[in-house]
Amino acid sequence: MKYNNIFITGSTGVVGKPLLRKIVKQGHNVFALSRSKNNNQLFSDLGVTKIEGDLFSDSTYDHLSDKNIDAIFHIAGVNKMCSKNPDGMFKANIEGTKQMLELGNRLKIKKFIYTSSAVTLGEELGTVGSELSNHRGYFLSKYEESKFLAEKEAFDYDKDFEFVSVNPSSVQGPGRVSGTAKLLISTLNKKYPPLIKNNISIVDIDDCTDGHYQALLNGEANERYVLNSFQTTSEELLSKLKSFSEWSGRPLYIPKLGLKIIAPLGDLYKLVSNSTPLICSESARVLTHGHIYDGSKAGDKLNIDYIDLATFMKKTINWLIDESYVDLKKI
Repeated sequence: MKYNNIFITGSTGVVGKPLLRKIVKQGHNVFALSRSKNNNQLFSDLGVTKIEGDLFSDSTYDHLSDKNIDAIFHIAGVNKMCSKNPDGMFKANIEGTKQMLELGNRLKIKKFIYTSSAVTLGEELGTVGSELSNHRGYFLSKYEESKFLAEKEAFDYDKDFEFVSVNPSSVQGPGRVSGTAKLLISTLNKKYPPLIKNNISIVDIDDCTDGHYQALLNGEANERYVLNSFQTTSEELLSKLKSFSEWSGRPLYIPKLGLKIIAPLGDLYKLVSNSTPLICSESARVLTHGHIYDGSKAGDKLNIDYIDLATFMKKTINWLIDESYVDLKKI
């Protein structure tokens, strides 16, 4: 096996956990960075060696120096919206990535797979984002800025190994109940859910897992691969939902201008409170921009058979029903 021994960060998150299970199933020896003792049982059940620490632990190299690590999956990162102090996110996403790149050099690995984000493409409003996109020149969010700078640092870094960037769109599917998934759960549980008319791009969790693993096996050095299962709109999403489920809600569409007008109130709340507001200027920019991503390069080059919208929705909604997040009949 070309990449027998693999080190992975962020192995218990939305992207990391299914990838962890996959690379173990494929027969690789896996070493996972983790600070929490809550993951000990998971690692034990999978036969994964836990490396105690975080992205900045000096001891990580000592733990791995004699393990003949062939590849690194660096997935760990921080995504915070409307944060009063985003410095910690910038440190984790930029400096943490540089730490892992240096670790790769010291361990003399063969390949490094970096989990970036499709938001780094920076496509103009209403245009299709792809690996060839020119960034619009300004950032919608501090998260976008931190990942853009981290990815740039990674490509520019003096590396002694093959480097591949994987850029997922919004990762959704069974197992995800935070972030954008909260909006889906809220919509399904309400008769009149508040929504914004917008473009939506989603990568299914399983497609995201396959994309990462295939990037290890087949990804070309110094390439980016956008992972995106499908592009849709909020209106099409609800139309599909009504066509094959008992959900009969009627959305209350919020004007984008109205969202932008009330957003500064969240900015003020953020300054005087220790809580994170539901909406702020940053999140309003993200919500009103929307995204249209093209994942065809990864589909072709990494041999990903992307799921379609209808199959994705049925799979995801049935999982939410099974886990009692949604009170509907299975579809």
